[in-house]
Amino acid sequence: MSVLSTTHHLNPAELQTLREPRRDLVAEESIGDDRWQAVEGPFHHYQRSLTVKPLPSNGQADAERFEVEERIDFTLAISVWWPLILPLMRRGLRSTDRAPRSRWWWPREVVPRQTSLMVSAICLISVMTGYLGVVIGQTITFAARDFGSSDSAQANTLAAVRIGVLVSLVFLRQADRIGRRPLLLGFTTAAILFTMAGALSPNMVALGSAQTVARGLTTALITLLVLAATEEVPSSARAFTISLITISAALGAGMVVWVLPLADVFAGGWRLVHLGPVLFLPLIWWVARHLPETRRFTVAATKQPPAVINWRRFTLIGAAAFAAALFLSPSSQLRNEYLRDDLGYSAATISLFQLVISAPAATAIVIAGIAADRVGRRWIGAIGLAGGALMGAVSYQLTGSALWLVASGGVVLSGAALPALRGYQIELFPTRARAKVGGLIDGVAVAGSAAGLVLVGYLSRRWDNLGDAIGVLVFAPVLAAIMIIIWFPETASKDLETFNPDDPDPDSGGSANSGDGAGHDADPHSGRHAGLNGRPGPNDDPDPDPDGFRAVPTSR
Repeated sequence: MSVLSTTHHLNPAELQTLREPRRDLVAEESIGDDRWQAVEGPFHHYQRSLTVKPLPSNGQADAERFEVEERIDFTLAISVWWPLILPLMRRGLRSTDRAPRSRWWWPREVVPRQTSLMVSAICLISVMTGYLGVVIGQTITFAARDFGSSDSAQANTLAAVRIGVLVSLVFLRQADRIGRRPLLLGFTTAAILFTMAGALSPNMVALGSAQTVARGLTTALITLLVLAATEEVPSSARAFTISLITISAALGAGMVVWVLPLADVFAGGWRLVHLGPVLFLPLIWWVARHLPETRRFTVAATKQPPAVINWRRFTLIGAAAFAAALFLSPSSQLRNEYLRDDLGYSAATISLFQLVISAPAATAIVIAGIAADRVGRRWIGAIGLAGGALMGAVSYQLTGSALWLVASGGVVLSGAALPALRGYQIELFPTRARAKVGGLIDGVAVAGSAAGLVLVGYLSRRWDNLGDAIGVLVFAPVLAAIMIIIWFPETASKDLETFNPDDPDPDSGGSANSGDGAGHDADPHSGRHAGLNGRPGPNDDPDPDPDGFRAVPTSR
């Protein structure tokens, strides 16, 4: 429980403003005697009260003043991450400016408790997903050394691992039938177990087999995380929320780098990195208690039959996804091999390199998410994608400090593109088809990823130069960026129903698993997020063309 006590000196008009129910960070209702409670907001508990005392007057009527003590007792419904938000929330609640507005850390809409709980749980799953998603790429060069495998064998193994996405496709589409929550929990648990199984591998084939399943589940998890967040958060904060998911995943990926020096401790030290996710297993139980189902799925499951996919949209998005992944996957997955084999870096130096070049990306991702929601996504996404790829390709031709600087620039730009672009495969398709479409686009992106890895493996063996083999594919993300500029729609601050008019209104209610995952009932006031303010977002189009869209790339 947090207690916020603030003393104001106000004139009558300002006092009257303070006595109005809030409609910014929280939606209040009066319970009498200058006391209010929350009817909607990111709180488990919230009450506000005023104690008003007249100040001595100097005899002038217009100089009437009051000393007002405002007390707010609240408990944030933001699990795990609340220490990061609490200081900002206290500052926002203390302010006497109650006009709904966008803050860099919070949307202009009142965020329901269910949404804040969901985003908290999603970000925690994303940390686990980040670790699970990069563990093979970070450790394969050391596993190959242990097994006596070549560069080409590594590339082929990384390509074969991506076949696992075909397995996940079979299950991922069930999220359109049984919900997002069951698959998020099930996929996370299974991915952890199969990653740990890789530690027992006697050869590269066995390691690749375990990672085929683990990587397929992890790829599906990324789609489910973005899907759940996109369906639940306010329209003015979708890209920002994706940036939070991305940063959380980066934190998990960084954990792999933290423990990577274990690979140099002894010949099989890389196996300890694969065993690390055992620490995530207790967190699954916690997430299960705090992760709700999305409101849109809850409503659609009772009021909408399985939806029809717009295949024109799918084709454009899939083409861009394939082109982007063709370069991005080998560029990131084979970085450690270049550092170890070509430049002679040790595991500890590789860890330091990865941490240093990635550190500035967190700030860039947050800024890009805010900008994408407020000013639009096309140019931010296109510039980030193309610029990041070009700098990434150049970094493979460099050594010394120039390598560190250019590689960092590539990571920053590529990271900035993610919040602007990642949500489009979700936004442009109806609720009862989003998981299926997301899985299919994952498959297309993974096909591009595998093709890029195989091609780089072949060219690096033929040319005996890994950097040149990767650089020749840089045309692909540049092409994808051009596709974004030409065919991409602007979806910032538009409700998902704008592009999917057949979807039911999430305000219409639902009952399937609509609690918060911890035994609480869903807030009955938690309808569509913009409803309390009654104002559309700054980019809302009252007469949109639902087919006026363009493509977005994704990468695996």
